[in-house]
Amino acid sequence: MTKKVTIEATNISTKQWNTLLIELNLITKAWKPFATLTLKANGLNKVLTWGTRKGKDLDDSEREWR
Repeated sequence: MTKKVTIEATNISTKQWNTLLIELNLITKAWKPFATLTLKANGLNKVLTWGTRKGKDLDDSEREWR
């Protein structure tokens, strides 16, 4: 049985949208033992790639505070 939820966001900033996508990704990971959840959004892979990076994945120039 397949169930579908659609989220439409209006008046949301880019930063808020990116944070929402990262949080939904965390939910999909947490629910993995119980169900297979799939996310679909424009630019999802790019947001998750940048948003889930750890300190060891950063270049030296990205670590500097300016």
